[in-house]
Amino acid sequence: MIRGSAVAVTTLAALLACGRQTPVRPPEFVAPATISDLTANNAVAGIALGWSRPHQTADGQRLVDLDAFAVERALPGLPFGFVTRVQVPDRERLRQQKRFTFVDESALLGEDYRYRVRSVTEDGYVSEPSNVVDIVRAMPTITPTAAPTPTTTPFR
Repeated sequence: MIRGSAVAVTTLAALLACGRQTPVRPPEFVAPATISDLTANNAVAGIALGWSRPHQTADGQRLVDLDAFAVERALPGLPFGFVTRVQVPDRERLRQQKRFTFVDESALLGEDYRYRVRSVTEDGYVSEPSNVVDIVRAMPTITPTAAPTPTTTPFR
């Protein structure tokens, strides 16, 4: 009887433990930290966006499963809509890309746009939206560069 009870207690303990080593974290904590440095500039091909890679989750833990970024766009007074997904190609590499860019080639000249970006993990956890940038699509002005000044060396 004692032996049977010991087996039952051991089985119950194994089922309750289920191998979990860390406490369960709520989904809002495991999502990537919010991007705060989104920028937008006019480029010849369209509106060029740039942002830094998040390295932490919302609760400050190391982010190891970053999968992609969702770029969203809105016209003034309208809700944001999905534009594209920018994949993270270097998750397994030691040297990872620090900044990401995307050029919205569908932006029309003279239109006012608002952009934001969200980070997405492999498991589908999504960050809060980044800072919002506003920009009017225009052709960039090209500033002429000065011709190099010739240098002469004296004869010796």
